[in-house]
Amino acid sequence: MALDHILSPISIKGVGIKNRVVRTAHGTNLGNGTLNDDLIMYHEARAKGGVGLSLLEAAGVHPSGPGTLNVWGDEIVERYKKLMETVRPHGMRVFQQLQHLGFATLPIDGSPPWSASVMDGPLGRTIAMTKAQIREVVDAFAAAAVRAQQGGLDGIEIHCAHTFLLQQFLSPLTNRRDDEYGGSLDNRLRFAVEVMRSVRQAVGGDFVVGARFSPEMVPGGMTPDDVRDVVLAVEALGLVDYINLSHGSAFASHKIIGGMHEPCGYEIPASRVSTRAVRLPTIVTGRFRRLEEADAAIAAGEADMVGMTRAHIADPDIVRKTMEGRAGQIRPCIACNQGCVGGLEQGRMGCTVNVAVGAEHTLGDDRIQPAQSRRLVLVVGGGPAGMEAARAAALRGHRVILAEAKDRLGGTLSIARLAPCHALIGDIADWLAREIARLGVEIRAGVTIDAAYVAALNPDAVVVATGATIPQEIGAHRCDGVPLLSVEAVLTDAVLPGDQALVIDELGTYHAIAAAEALIERGATVTYVTDRPVFVEKVVTSLAAAPALERLAKGKFTLATRTSVVGYEDGLVTLKQIDTGAAQQIRADFAVHVRALEPDNRLAQSLAGFEVHIVGDAAGQRFLPTAIREGNAAGRCL
Repeated sequence: MALDHILSPISIKGVGIKNRVVRTAHGTNLGNGTLNDDLIMYHEARAKGGVGLSLLEAAGVHPSGPGTLNVWGDEIVERYKKLMETVRPHGMRVFQQLQHLGFATLPIDGSPPWSASVMDGPLGRTIAMTKAQIREVVDAFAAAAVRAQQGGLDGIEIHCAHTFLLQQFLSPLTNRRDDEYGGSLDNRLRFAVEVMRSVRQAVGGDFVVGARFSPEMVPGGMTPDDVRDVVLAVEALGLVDYINLSHGSAFASHKIIGGMHEPCGYEIPASRVSTRAVRLPTIVTGRFRRLEEADAAIAAGEADMVGMTRAHIADPDIVRKTMEGRAGQIRPCIACNQGCVGGLEQGRMGCTVNVAVGAEHTLGDDRIQPAQSRRLVLVVGGGPAGMEAARAAALRGHRVILAEAKDRLGGTLSIARLAPCHALIGDIADWLAREIARLGVEIRAGVTIDAAYVAALNPDAVVVATGATIPQEIGAHRCDGVPLLSVEAVLTDAVLPGDQALVIDELGTYHAIAAAEALIERGATVTYVTDRPVFVEKVVTSLAAAPALERLAKGKFTLATRTSVVGYEDGLVTLKQIDTGAAQQIRADFAVHVRALEPDNRLAQSLAGFEVHIVGDAAGQRFLPTAIREGNAAGRCL
């Protein structure tokens, strides 16, 4: 494709942007609240890759609303200057998004969260801001904008979305005030307008000022029509130079950062209500991964620029690779949200498929050093850990042989991609397979590797990535006599022994979602049982649980948390609620017991005398980010 739209330049208030690829603001916490060198190098990598415009993560402007980056001190100015010295040679423009999280954060002094009204927020009871506090925050936005200008940035963006503080005033869901800041739309908009006027007065007429808005996508919250009315009012006031449209709220985070169940451009239907109503330049987002997708959105008149944020976390070189005719080499974002969103929830953003995120100066592919001597490396196992180990070892210059017992590569991802709404997870396996082939790895599929095979080959090092196996008597001690199926059997279309299914979840991972959803698609009635307090607790932070429940609720699905299976007789299963002791019986024709697999490290144990590295599930059941990270580390150290 010519990509004439996405690769064409655009100007906002005299700021020329070389293409229309945008990295919208996203929390990383790589600097633990500061703009440290790790965060600068993270942005530098994307600048080198050809991005046109990046928005730095939403920065807290006031100590009452801290975020993953805070800019209420003058020391940020010198850090901005260092960032711009680093990225400017690559032609990437940089704006700073400014925000106050309101009830989504705690003030640094530990006092109650600030908001428009007194309410029970995500972090406890809020206070209703006084007019003096409103004025204080207005001034803080203006001061932060001036610091960005002094630091050499190209513009700023005011965050009025996602039910953070400014939208807490905008939204009838959270604004219950009866003064001039509550009630009518004009009143609810007053705080945001005061911020915009104060910022404009502080930075002057030539500095770019934008604003981001979103429908909240929850009952009682702002609708796409409400957002259109707001952006038209803001446009009429002439206070901003562009509009950035997003989606979702603090009450529906999975709508902001859609997982792999969402189609490319899933936010467009809501965004177009505003983008087609305003004359200002517009930015949209919504799980775009390829320039072709973004180009089509612009061509269709959906926006002037397109956000490709997670895509550039996974691969910073999307633009450059595409322009060089190497689009097939782009590492795909699989929208699993485990590394980016889940990592941030645990303290620091990462990426499932790209181990270098946040450590570009040490773990980037361009930092892999050629091996001092070429070695023969045998990798046993063609799953994600094994393929990543083979890729990294090949990049070092070693001769690599990858042996896989099955006739195709992919490992457990070959099964996981069969789950409903989960096919995208297999894209990283496809990419790894293409990359190791491109790098000259010798692939031996359909062969069984034992100690004798290894001895005959006599490699210098062996990476064992043989995965894990299903326990032979899976769950039998919990449901004596009930037919038992594995998740793999359910996904590979085994014949179901009936239509009443019991899913017993001991892991709290996506495996249980996959089993339940596949069973419901096949017409079964599903009872999900776990002794844990919440549904699939290990994927809550990756925003997979809520949308899965929304989908499962459309079928015959019953959820039972803090519940155990205590007996099975004549087709009836006895369940016991752990906290109350209450028991009930349900009919179950069969069960799917989701429990830890058993590491298959038999080969490793038989290789005395060889240099052996065990990675992935062979070392213990892993999430995908850990498997890929271990494979990469093993390949680099050979």
